[in-house]
Amino acid sequence: MRTKLLIVLLGIIIVSIVLVISIVSMTNHEDTFIPETPQRNLPKDAKARIGKGRIIDVAYVPERNQFAVACSSGIWFYDANSLEEQGFIPENTGNVFSMSISSDGKVLAAVNGGKTIHLWDTETLKHKTTLIRDAYYRPTFVFDYVSFLGDGSTLASRYLGGIDLWDTVTNTHHSELHQRSNLGNIVFSPDGILMANSSSNRIIHLYDVVADQTKQRIKGHKETINSLAFSPDSKTLASGSRDKTVMLWDIETGELKKTLKGHKKEVVYLAFSPDGKTLASGSNDHTVRLWDVATGKRKRTLKKHKIQLRKVIFSPDGKFLLSYGWNSIIHQWDAATGKLKNTLKDHINITTSISLSPDGHTIASGGRDNSVHLWDAATGKHRMRLKGHRDVVSTVSFSPDGLTIASGCWDKTIRLWDVATGNRIKTLNGHEFDIRHILYSPDGNHIASMPDINFWVWDVIRGKRKYQLAGHQSSYFGRSFAFSHDGKFLAATGKDVTILIWDVATGQLKRTLKWHAMSMAFSPDGEYFATYSFNNVIRLWNADTYDEARTINVDVSMGGNIYGFDISSTFSSDGKYILGGCQDGTIRMWDVATGEIKKKFRAHNSSVSDMTLSTDGATLVSRSAGGEVLVWNLASILGAIDTHN
Repeated sequence: MRTKLLIVLLGIIIVSIVLVISIVSMTNHEDTFIPETPQRNLPKDAKARIGKGRIIDVAYVPERNQFAVACSSGIWFYDANSLEEQGFIPENTGNVFSMSISSDGKVLAAVNGGKTIHLWDTETLKHKTTLIRDAYYRPTFVFDYVSFLGDGSTLASRYLGGIDLWDTVTNTHHSELHQRSNLGNIVFSPDGILMANSSSNRIIHLYDVVADQTKQRIKGHKETINSLAFSPDSKTLASGSRDKTVMLWDIETGELKKTLKGHKKEVVYLAFSPDGKTLASGSNDHTVRLWDVATGKRKRTLKKHKIQLRKVIFSPDGKFLLSYGWNSIIHQWDAATGKLKNTLKDHINITTSISLSPDGHTIASGGRDNSVHLWDAATGKHRMRLKGHRDVVSTVSFSPDGLTIASGCWDKTIRLWDVATGNRIKTLNGHEFDIRHILYSPDGNHIASMPDINFWVWDVIRGKRKYQLAGHQSSYFGRSFAFSHDGKFLAATGKDVTILIWDVATGQLKRTLKWHAMSMAFSPDGEYFATYSFNNVIRLWNADTYDEARTINVDVSMGGNIYGFDISSTFSSDGKYILGGCQDGTIRMWDVATGEIKKKFRAHNSSVSDMTLSTDGATLVSRSAGGEVLVWNLASILGAIDTHN
């Protein structure tokens, strides 16, 4: 009898272990796997898209059964029930900082690039007008928030130190509120009469928008207030804090009505249901809690998120709830039952770096999910996930023959992977700091790695460190390094206004250039060495003597705003053009022989952080700071330039 009982217990334990492993596996898969991104609304000359970019804001469109997602690639519209893609505003005027939709659902307002507010028709998706605060440049007028008030005839916008009110009928600046301090978190009442704001002093200011004066000051939280929300009848204000509590306040008297406790970490976002009976609170404990406003009791807890939350909103009919976190995964919940109805992963943001295989067929990306992902460059489809790292994979590089991928990680290791099978070939250990960049040498025999301090060169065949490079006087190396076309030399930027060039075979320092560079590249024919500087200068050096050959002054003036270069730069495969990825989201091409700019096109709405080319020069892949990856038909772009010439 005892033996049978032990067997039964052992069986239960084994089944339980299997179930736990399965659940964990399913959870990891669900949170990290990226589905096929719809390949619609691609920019001209783009062949494929991987991810739509990091989510900045989400809002329902009243009366249209839609919700809008503002992200680093533009504004996307989805069916509120099926989550199917229904429309797109490319927002090529700059990255969206904030978004609001009028109460009738007809107009969408978006802050673009911080300097202007754009109004769009939500039905036709056509641009209506642009609101500009002043005709002249003023540094303080950088908008970071917009909100329609009441019936939508007034729009409020925030800039550093003030609130502007706009008449959306005449599209003119209406007035400016005198409330200029404590503009941390702000929210307007549904009737548009009141504004609540809070800052680090833990005081909530209730401001009468019509009278343009402070109505009340409310204090009760023990730590910083992160979020505020008005009830639909504008009689109750909810506040969420780092002290893990939610407080409900009577707006008329300023008295505390209830304190809602239960979250294990700080409360970051609040939203009332349309009928005002339920309050949703999102927390850094990765949960959304639904509270009964009348009793203050918790109704249910939503636990699907695996990362910190950013926002929760109810649908206009109150039937559904949307929530999303810093990984840009949107969950749709049944508000009545708390059950997960659907998940949207088009905007998932895990890409930290990219590398294109020499044949141009496969893209490797580093991920915040501790993995390397492989993608089909022609279709954007996900091929494979390589798992094994224990932290963020910050950098990836294909070997010259395309058979191996090297990945550098914050776990201080470099792993080599077989592209065909996805199996790990070997692990390179020894770094004491997080690895920021790695790069294969042109002959495939070496890998250069750059963490925060030590700059190493590895022998790939032996799988061992060959030597450590030294020479810069600063505590860590700069943002870029590059191998010469034949792999004999390695150059790296430094924080001490120098560029150091080493002999790869011996590790000895060969040359020091007194020049500050953000990015660099060797031409494929071995003739030039190009550097990109903070002062918006491209300097071409003779790759043999390192004498200055030519300087290209970059015109960076665009509508009164000054943009510089980001870290991405390369030569075209024939060496005729220099390609630069810029902070304004454009990719620009200069003629090496003349220094003349030959092509400029907007690739992304946020800065271009990475570019990689196929060996034949036919395909270009770019990654934005917002996480969007686009595959470009570079052969077509260059062909148009040559035809024009």
